[in-house]
Amino acid sequence: MKRYADDFKVVIKEDEKGREKREAVYQGKFFDITIDEKELLRFRRISLVLLALIIIIHFAGGFVANQGMYAFFVATPYIFAFLPLYFMTTGILRLPKTKRKYRRDEIGLSFRRVKRSSMALFILLCVGVAGEVVYLIWFAEGEYLLEWIYLAVEVVAMMIAYIQVHIQKPIEVIPLEEEKHDEDTLPAS
Repeated sequence: MKRYADDFKVVIKEDEKGREKREAVYQGKFFDITIDEKELLRFRRISLVLLALIIIIHFAGGFVANQGMYAFFVATPYIFAFLPLYFMTTGILRLPKTKRKYRRDEIGLSFRRVKRSSMALFILLCVGVAGEVVYLIWFAEGEYLLEWIYLAVEVVAMMIAYIQVHIQKPIEVIPLEEEKHDEDTLPAS
């Protein structure tokens, strides 16, 4: 991504056959997280399970043939929830499996992306549930069973999204101190 391009420097090296080879070398800051490797693997596993549940439940809500989905204030949040769901999926799949020093792009495309997109997903699901409640109170006519099924499905998806947001609270990204060498203190060559 262009956002992280300044963190890399292109170095030209020769390979064993004498051809020039370009290699990107990371020169930006490094980061650490506040959980250990065991908790990191547990967080990754739980996030994958929660993600699968949200995807299944949210898709199932779309197959309920309720009349509320014809109202823009119910259908629009439902449709827009797929965008943070996509970004949350890519972020969770990029979560590291080992604890080490992380580059800025690794942190931004995994931990920070999961945090932002899960919060956005939770907000959109709340708006969708509120829209369905408004539809039930003021606009619903006739059969209510499908409306209640859709509302129940989306409330469950919203609660799972809240759990995803909540399990990220203990994880903090900490910038590591850079090791700086003074040219005066380096040995002469």
